[in-house]
Amino acid sequence: MHVELTKDVAYQAIAEFFTDKPFVLFGTGTSCALDLSFGMPALERHLRAELTHGLTKSQAQQWQQVVSALDVGSHDFESAMDFIKDEDLTNRIVELTASFVAQHDNAYAHSIMSGSCDWPAGSLLKKLVEALPQADKQLHVATPNYDLLAEYAFVRHKIPYITGFHGGFLRRYDWGEAKKSVQSIQKGLGKTRPPLRIVECKHIRLHKPHGSLNTFEWEAQLIECNSWILNKPDGIARAMITPGTAKYQRLHKDRAQLAEYDTAVGNHTSFLFLGFGFNDSQLVNNAFRQKLEQDQCRALVITRDSNPRIEEWLSKCPNMWLICKQTDSDKSRIYNSKYENWLHIHDKELWRFDAFTNEFLGG
Repeated sequence: MHVELTKDVAYQAIAEFFTDKPFVLFGTGTSCALDLSFGMPALERHLRAELTHGLTKSQAQQWQQVVSALDVGSHDFESAMDFIKDEDLTNRIVELTASFVAQHDNAYAHSIMSGSCDWPAGSLLKKLVEALPQADKQLHVATPNYDLLAEYAFVRHKIPYITGFHGGFLRRYDWGEAKKSVQSIQKGLGKTRPPLRIVECKHIRLHKPHGSLNTFEWEAQLIECNSWILNKPDGIARAMITPGTAKYQRLHKDRAQLAEYDTAVGNHTSFLFLGFGFNDSQLVNNAFRQKLEQDQCRALVITRDSNPRIEEWLSKCPNMWLICKQTDSDKSRIYNSKYENWLHIHDKELWRFDAFTNEFLGG
């Protein structure tokens, strides 16, 4: 027999959720809250406009399959891109995607770092980092987003973070070396001559398993270079994985880069999803099914709009909670499958990350 969900019950469950350190996964909803140009519909429009010329007959046929599937509504953008098999066309789509996202990313970089514009999830992540226990000073955060809006927000909020790369102009991929940037060597506290000890500061480990605007393949190595975001040299390949089956081929080739992501997911029992629609089956994979469905780990989804994928997960994962927008207003609603009703909160917009942070984590 299902029982009614009350505000007291929901608030208690959300408070308990934050007694554990969660693994955080944020999606395009966090960027779209700032500008819809970062969303899949905007990218789709851009690709439709750009891919009208310069295609071989085979490429044109593959792209037409994508367009037709989208026009009849049989596929969403991500699944429609599975029709792309041609490697040259895939590379062209990667370049078009990168240049499009980079222009919008660049437009917000300084304003976010200077504080004249807020990346919506910045204050929430700052609270989570501040709450890290002394025994475990790293917050694992992951995103499929290519943009660097989160990184700019970390700079603004003075949150130390590492992305797995270390070095100077061209940063190389090595988590062990990258970790040294958030560590310092300090004298021990004993009265006798104490040994030196390594002290780590509270920080974010940012995983970008689909690549980023600043990741490239250079001399058969994965590197990070901010200077090439807008002006990539000819002959340098971007290390970005776009929607479609080519994504999975590349992911399996680059699985070493995903090992840290997979390990982090495996080591957590609590999961926070921000602006994430559960459309990406590669990121919310069998490991997540095991965690949320079989092991019944706690999960909290905060996003503007619910969708059938989220609700399918909710129906199978008893300790998963959703906070989203009401269907007919900007106020909030909360759901968990153990209860027979949605809880409507009529005086707050808790799906907005800043409003949620103020309500549950303190302003």
